[in-house]
Amino acid sequence: MAASVALATLLKGTVKRALSRTRPNVLLDQGRYRVEPLGPDEGPWHSLPSGHTTGSVALARAVARCWPSIRWPAYVGAAAVGMAQVPRGAHYPSDVLAGVVLGVAAEAVVHRLLPSLTSKAR
Repeated sequence: MAASVALATLLKGTVKRALSRTRPNVLLDQGRYRVEPLGPDEGPWHSLPSGHTTGSVALARAVARCWPSIRWPAYVGAAAVGMAQVPRGAHYPSDVLAGVVLGVAAEAVVHRLLPSLTSKAR
């Protein structure tokens, strides 16, 4: 689980540094929206992807793989984290979707590289 979240965090940070986009609250408060490759490395520019969503989805997938009986509460928790990002003005829906994709990808890579660590305990 820790490896999945760590890789998700690394992927999220890499994308945020590669493509800077202003957050929705900047657009709403200041009327400013910009997207820049390798733009400013500041919080108001770190909209894409949602890091909270990326990490929570990677964790939920890892929990589901290790303990299938609690997969639905894990998925519901990850969905709640992702859905909360839009109304609070931190992320656009596309940021949340990108976070889902990165979280799933991170967990899949970790499972593929370290299958004995991510298999269901017997």
